Amino acid sequence: MLSGNKEASSSIWLNGTVVISLNLSTDWSYSYNLSEGTNNISVTSCDAAGNQSSAVTAIIEYDPNTYVDAGNASGTEDGTETHPFNTIAEGIVTVPPGKSVIVAAGTYNEKLIINKGIVLQGAGKESTFINGLGYAGNLITIEADNVTISGFTIDGNNSTSVGIYFNNYSFISINNNIIQNNTSYGINYSNSSPTIENNNIKNNNYSGIEIATGGAGIIKNNSIVSNQYGIRTCGNSSSEITRNDISNNSNTGIYCRESATPIISYNTINNNSYGVLIDYNLTWGALVNPDIGGGEGGSVGKNNITGNSIHGVSNETPHTIKALYNWWGDAAGPKYPRNPNNTTISSDWAYWSATGGDIGFYPWLSAAP
Repeated sequence: MLSGNKEASSSIWLNGTVVISLNLSTDWSYSYNLSEGTNNISVTSCDAAGNQSSAVTAIIEYDPNTYVDAGNASGTEDGTETHPFNTIAEGIVTVPPGKSVIVAAGTYNEKLIINKGIVLQGAGKESTFINGLGYAGNLITIEADNVTISGFTIDGNNSTSVGIYFNNYSFISINNNIIQNNTSYGINYSNSSPTIENNNIKNNNYSGIEIATGGAGIIKNNSIVSNQYGIRTCGNSSSEITRNDISNNSNTGIYCRESATPIISYNTINNNSYGVLIDYNLTWGALVNPDIGGGEGGSVGKNNITGNSIHGVSNETPHTIKALYNWWGDAAGPKYPRNPNNTTISSDWAYWSATGGDIGFYPWLSAAP
């Protein structure tokens, strides 16, 4: 709010525009919305004869974002960069929708609910820690559209069950984080199409990422290692899984069950028990199958499927799974049922056991992509 005194029978001009018309009052006020960044303010008055006063000027810096620093022990907290809050929860409560909570390096032992569209920005995943020690359930729950989480280590400390959880929200971005040590899932979502990119998701007791009914979105350029399952796709989920390192998971790299239809391409799927496991599907047919290359989903394949101790791709359904244009660890292609060359090649298995089941794997790549 801008206000002041003026001569009677004069008007007020703000940055060259009349904002208070000529009137007899000697007091004035005007609601002015600051823009983010630098605001140059110039106020003049003009009398009935057109004579204009000298300008009163000001430069106002406006930052609508909210700041948090666990190290602020001053006792003064208002969320500004000078006097930041010392908990992330305070920042979330205070920040306007569409703006950012900017979190300084440090450790924050708190459980969070994000209930407005904001950016939660840490100083870096190697230096900014959200720690779940002593808490149960979800460490971070998203309850709004248009949420970004970036720049944190989100550590359940073997206490919380899920690192990040959301259901039925749009425009969710989770990027450049470490998400680890949860008793169930690193990320668990459904009925949403997030972008999950450039994260290190590791050491979660069940799945690195759990995609339930209605889950879609893009899972790209992540390291998903040392979980029981790297990614589990369930229900009618339909995510795009591309350019990830999905390795050293004790059970399965990518597990597909029910009528899940992930599109799987350009991934490194190494040193799991099963690389990709397709379990029973509730709806059978070409249009509801996972696509590992050359299928109806449009996957170009080019996955590196090697070193998986049981099978590279295992089809436990009575229908055909497409897994063309992939590298299986040997120029001769994968091992497969009734292949007379299984003992002479060092590749992973393309395995099926159910009556009528099959894996289409030809052509394969003759060298690693």
